[in-house]
Amino acid sequence: MSFFAARRALALGAFVALALANGTRAEEAAEEPTSEDCAKVLAKAREMTNSLSPKSLSRHFANGLLTDAQTEADNGEFDGCVEYAEKAVDEVANRKHWLAPGEIFRVSTVNGYVELSGDDP
Repeated sequence: MSFFAARRALALGAFVALALANGTRAEEAAEEPTSEDCAKVLAKAREMTNSLSPKSLSRHFANGLLTDAQTEADNGEFDGCVEYAEKAVDEVANRKHWLAPGEIFRVSTVNGYVELSGDDP
């Protein structure tokens, strides 16, 4: 096989692989989450969030994400709902926001102030 024939075969193989990969991505993108998918992931995220201490900073951030997820669900945007709920699960699982033991963070809410404490290990 000549150099040019080998190069052409390699280019054709790469083109076919790229076309197949793009077809797979298109199929994945076509499958939009449903309201049931949203409800499942929201329930899991709420359960995980409620397992944290009410004074946990991660719980505070996860609750904010769950509020955003519920808003998306109410607007019929189930992909946004799933995305925000998964972020809440990630927040709880990885404890991205935390306070050192003894540290206190004051949060303003509709009902006044809430003091979050550093109870995370």
